Amino acid sequence: MISVEEKLGVFTQYLLRKQREWGKQTINTAKDKKLEMVKASGEKIKEEKRSIEERGYHVIFRDKNKIIAQGKNTAKTELLEEKSRILEDFKQAVLDEARNYVGTEIYRGYLVKCLEKVPSILRDRRDIIIFVNDPDSAFVKQNASRVLPDYTITFDALPAGTIGGIVVRDTDNRINCDFTVENLVRTNYKTIGMYLNEVMEKQVG
Repeated sequence: MISVEEKLGVFTQYLLRKQREWGKQTINTAKDKKLEMVKASGEKIKEEKRSIEERGYHVIFRDKNKIIAQGKNTAKTELLEEKSRILEDFKQAVLDEARNYVGTEIYRGYLVKCLEKVPSILRDRRDIIIFVNDPDSAFVKQNASRVLPDYTITFDALPAGTIGGIVVRDTDNRINCDFTVENLVRTNYKTIGMYLNEVMEKQVG
């Protein structure tokens, strides 16, 4: 027969073995949890780092686009300002050049054509005033009596500093025909600007 002491010894060994197995399992479980936590922490850190980098990239990309857009707008504004300045200079150059044509055959032909347009503009308004510079006065009076024989015409001076041309107005001051050189340039300003812009674009290209 097995004695009580032997039974206790066997049972004790069994308990010790079970205790070691349980302890080992507990330790292994703890190690696994620790590894999982370390891994999860590492992933979280990587994700946070990636998120920070992405936010930084978006900020840089946004600022880059903003800077580029601002640069384009500034360049466009400066270009428009430069074109406007050049156009104004060109307009002034045209006016200065126009002074050289005053008194020429081309200029006098222009004055006659202006007088010929009066009937189609003033129609039945027969009492008119023609404003003209003194150097052109004799020529305009002579041709006005020929071109506009049915009109009662009063002559007056153009404002001081006017390059040339004429202004025709009915005595009721309802219709005003501005045939001055300045207005000729002004009414063709868009055409001049388009031509100049085309020239500048070719120069840039």
